[in-house]
Amino acid sequence: MARFTGFDEVFSALYVDFDNIYTRFLEIDPEAARAFGSVPYRWVRWIENHALRILYGEGVRRRILKRMCYLNPQRYQEYRNPFIRSAFQVVDCPPLTTRGKTSTDIHLVMDCMDDLSHSTHFDEFIILSGDADFTPLLIRLQEHARRTLVLSVGYSSPAYTAAASWRIREDWFLQQALRDERTDDVDDQPVPVPHTPPLTASAPAASASSAPVSAITPTPSAARGHQAAPAAPAAPAIDEEDEGPSPGNAW
Repeated sequence: MARFTGFDEVFSALYVDFDNIYTRFLEIDPEAARAFGSVPYRWVRWIENHALRILYGEGVRRRILKRMCYLNPQRYQEYRNPFIRSAFQVVDCPPLTTRGKTSTDIHLVMDCMDDLSHSTHFDEFIILSGDADFTPLLIRLQEHARRTLVLSVGYSSPAYTAAASWRIREDWFLQQALRDERTDDVDDQPVPVPHTPPLTASAPAASASSAPVSAITPTPSAARGHQAAPAAPAAPAIDEEDEGPSPGNAW
């Protein structure tokens, strides 16, 4: 895999096709969809730090200088303010036809083309969408020697993924970028203490205490479904920098 070297900082622009990503996550994990829309600053922070050593070498920082979100305000108005509070420019894209077609695609493409001549030279264009209509855009960005990073969800057209410099794996994004928010939700809730009868002289003293619940190790499903059960050992965290992407492939 080729590594891009000679960088101290990578200047990035981020474009989010909210409807496309949210509806896909809603199908497979409604809780992840809610996390995606409610606390975008968490997964933005994850993207800023993801796989930098693998892609660019040691000591490189990714700075997302521009953040754009395109959403349908008639359906997703509740998520508009969280994106604004996370320093996004939100472009309202209401339906323009009776079939619900919005103008997200054309808005996103025009903004990317404008940013090619921006006074800040963006090294990297990050597009969160699995819409194959963006394939010509990715090709054009490559022609201008800009690297492209995409999050494609669900089935992705081979042409779309081949046109990108690299892409984030959907399962990694769900498990790592959105997991923090869901874990915090669990930790913020009081942990129920199972009722135990008073100890007698014959009861073992060890039963009077239990191990503290870890603040970071429980998975959401285990913590929500069986909170009274002893916490299972934490699975080792995935180090996103152990493996790097190859151009056009998932990582």
